[in-house]
Amino acid sequence: MSSSRIDGRSLRFQHRRPELLAAATEYVLEHGLGGLSLRPVAQALGVTHATLLRHFSSKDELLLAVAEKVRADLAAWLVSDVELREARSTAELVRAVWRRLCEPREQRQFLLLFEFVGHHGEESGEDEKLSRSIVHDWIEIIANRLVADGWTPEDASALSTLVLAQVRGLQLDLLVSGDRARADRAIDFAVRLLDRSMRADGTDDHG
Repeated sequence: MSSSRIDGRSLRFQHRRPELLAAATEYVLEHGLGGLSLRPVAQALGVTHATLLRHFSSKDELLLAVAEKVRADLAAWLVSDVELREARSTAELVRAVWRRLCEPREQRQFLLLFEFVGHHGEESGEDEKLSRSIVHDWIEIIANRLVADGWTPEDASALSTLVLAQVRGLQLDLLVSGDRARADRAIDFAVRLLDRSMRADGTDDHG
């Protein structure tokens, strides 16, 4: 997002928090958290520092809003995307999600996630909100699909935690190593284990 395009929207940003948050989210995704402060963000968005503070009282409040928007956008994508919606099992869903999340533009979200974890290392009320946004809500999304596949809610919660950990761990591996082929093989192996465990459990994955 170019600064000239953002500047052209500055008047609308004065009163419309959703547009301001969308632009701020894009800025944070592009620049990361290192050395981030509100004044450069405001300048890049074409608004005053006071305007930004009027909508977000602190840098932490802005970052929490960004984290929630990233999660909400991904959650909306999961339920609106035709390929994902038509996935016949959790295994198919994971394969499709993995392919999409490996696109460079989508990888920024995982890099930001890891930065968030390092930035919010100490316990606080805001950390609880962040944890809900980047961990528990995602587990709920995956668990709901597993329940639809026939898993009990208790097992679905445990398995969704494992699936989420595998995807995020492999994303971190990919960001560090750049070895897409190896990461793809690993996710394929994990999904095949998921398929196998579903068959062992007596669940029909329609595959």
